[in-house]
Amino acid sequence: MFRVLFILTLLIYAIGCTNIQTIDERYTIVHTIASEANLSLEKRTSSDFFLTTYHKGLNISDKNLMIYIEGDGSAWDKKNRLSKNPTPKNPLALKLAAKDSADSILYIARPCMYLKQEQLQDCPEKFWSSHRYSEEVISSINQVINSAVELSSTKSLTLVGYSGGGTIATLIAARRNDVSSLVTVASNLDHKFWTELHGISPLTGSLNPLNYIDSLSMIEQTHFVGEKDKIVPKIVVESYLSKLLFKDKITINIIKDFNHSCCWEKAWPSLLNTKQ
Repeated sequence: MFRVLFILTLLIYAIGCTNIQTIDERYTIVHTIASEANLSLEKRTSSDFFLTTYHKGLNISDKNLMIYIEGDGSAWDKKNRLSKNPTPKNPLALKLAAKDSADSILYIARPCMYLKQEQLQDCPEKFWSSHRYSEEVISSINQVINSAVELSSTKSLTLVGYSGGGTIATLIAARRNDVSSLVTVASNLDHKFWTELHGISPLTGSLNPLNYIDSLSMIEQTHFVGEKDKIVPKIVVESYLSKLLFKDKITINIIKDFNHSCCWEKAWPSLLNTKQ
């Protein structure tokens, strides 16, 4: 029991729970970050969810589209209690998108994030806990990507995911044929191994990237891992890598002195350059 509480405490710390914020303050933070990066808000409806997105340059044809997918957000309210609202206190994937100089960018928040209270009532808590990587979640985010691709006429996508957003990006990459590159940051790429490692409840309603090894082995991938990350240590990514059929397309970059949340935003432009 102590081990479970310890891990949950780390998760809470990693997503910025040391600072008390109201929901409205979280909304203000994300809108400010997006506005300063010239990213425009667009609420999208998929088959299962209302999804918050920010974008720029979708009307630029024949350009590679950079797609950023947010992490798990404020999934836990206290050590042993799920949050009533997963909207992130530290929207790190959006901060990474804001640092990207690409012409065409699409940021996608996770289901149930940045919703009005009446909308959130129709979004079950399981979608930021046991079913956070479920078929409903993956399919809905993929629908948003399809809409953006149709609008932009792009032929090439780079999927970037932070933390659990990297898991989703990986699962989406496995079902598409237009992903030129997959990039993850501090991402849980084998959640079965991860839950067993930390001795916490399995994500019973979630898909696991390891079930799509045949498709994923053909995709160029770069996985960034913080040397001091205790939430998703490098052994989790190595477990994923060990199952891939072909490893010549895969790069794992261990970043010295970084942990799960620090210091990706500041270093992101240079990290992107090393990947390209």
